[in-house]
Amino acid sequence: MSIITTPGIYDLPEAQYHADPCPAPSLSNSVARILLDESPMHAHFAHPRLNPEKVETEVTEVMRMGTAFHSILLRKGAAVVEVKFGDYKKDVAKESRDAAVESGMVPLLSKNYDAVHEMSRRALIQMKQHPDLEGFFAPGQSEAVIAWQEGKDWCRGMVDRLPDDLRLPAFDLKGTMLSASPLKWDRRLVDAYRTQDRFYNRGLRAIEGRDRPPMRFVIVEMKEPHAVSVLTPAPSLQAIAAEDVDRAIQIWSGCMRSGNWPGYDYMAHVEAPGWLLRDHEEQQLRDEALENAL
Repeated sequence: MSIITTPGIYDLPEAQYHADPCPAPSLSNSVARILLDESPMHAHFAHPRLNPEKVETEVTEVMRMGTAFHSILLRKGAAVVEVKFGDYKKDVAKESRDAAVESGMVPLLSKNYDAVHEMSRRALIQMKQHPDLEGFFAPGQSEAVIAWQEGKDWCRGMVDRLPDDLRLPAFDLKGTMLSASPLKWDRRLVDAYRTQDRFYNRGLRAIEGRDRPPMRFVIVEMKEPHAVSVLTPAPSLQAIAAEDVDRAIQIWSGCMRSGNWPGYDYMAHVEAPGWLLRDHEEQQLRDEALENAL
């Protein structure tokens, strides 16, 4: 039985959102990325409603740290609890971890529990001083679930921070074990997250009746010194991303109507890249020089 029956903004637990609470299997941004970057077959395999037998990826301590960081900064989500051990070698430590998970909490070893709270403290100091993050602290909803329809099909998303003021952008938090430098994250935003802003903007426009400013991505280093950077897609990236979102929705709709989820049903023609052509030309020049020298 679906939890969501009409388009709108909802307050739902994360587990219910990821299980897909819409009246029919819905398209999320993460599934849209799989549709575009891999194939409909892979999207079908990854979807919780289309493939309920899919084995979930094992959750690591680093992944739990990311979840805990979200919960602390957003003041929403599962409670973070300390597992008072240095590692999980002892059975009692594993039992403590597993019991916390079973109760819907986020368990962390003592050293990581302290590290996440210190990271969150430092990140909040920087975020409150950042001129582009004032809206993050404005009245609003954390982990807001949005659901809307594209024709007969449903789409959904979970916005980390959604201000009540429609003139403010939505915000997305991302923790990284690497550098948060914009010089390093610009390529990652393009490769991994470029559709997220336009996908969510499309849903919010359908629900709220107007466009918000482009999403702000808040990148936080999960290692010292816990620097914070803020990125937002420029108009050129928004334009390409909007086309990608249109294409993903069209593919999804076609697959849902036909029941056909093809894989790589085509032959790819691989062109010689520019660097290979240059290397080949240089090799020919070297060969000619060698022949003339003999």
